Amino acid sequence: MIVVVGRPGLDARDRLDRSAGRVAAAAATAGGQVALVGSVGDDADGDAVALELGRAGIGHAALLRDPAGVTPRSGVADGAADAEDIEASPLPRLDAADIELGLRYLAECQVLVVAEPLDRAALDVAEAAALYHGAALILLTQAGNSVATPPESATVLEMPDADGGAFSELVGRYAALLDSGRGAAEAWHDAVSETGWQNAPA
Repeated sequence: MIVVVGRPGLDARDRLDRSAGRVAAAAATAGGQVALVGSVGDDADGDAVALELGRAGIGHAALLRDPAGVTPRSGVADGAADAEDIEASPLPRLDAADIELGLRYLAECQVLVVAEPLDRAALDVAEAAALYHGAALILLTQAGNSVATPPESATVLEMPDADGGAFSELVGRYAALLDSGRGAAEAWHDAVSETGWQNAPA
């Protein structure tokens, strides 16, 4: 099973967005059994995210609802609030205790993808879960940022500023291939080849 940790959101067309949503959807499309541990706001968009996860075949082992946060939405549809208001909204909480609680409900995990930068305590929880399950650990970082002392066993991948979803497709495919039992080098080579990542715009 592939477990994706992060805060999924929606785009202007109500499709899964942000790294957590996109990676989880890509891994499920590639044939992986996927669960998501994360959070959304206690709002209509949070309801829509839960429905979209179900439609994509993604189990949400722990999709926490945070009434103090707003489910992320990228882009602006006609008649929506302007982009500055959306960006200024507080993200739903996702801390070490939330992640630990969500991961506790999982009986198995072969691949654990941390789909957004987390604080050190939350990363420690993810690393401990990966070690417990013997899972491959993939950490996604923002372009230009690095993970302070990443776990030695982790694969750290830097997300480009904007890629139209191509990078998330690559990570999801890579996770699905790892989950199927392929070694890391072979899985990466095949994911790059299958997604055409080498031809993706810079």
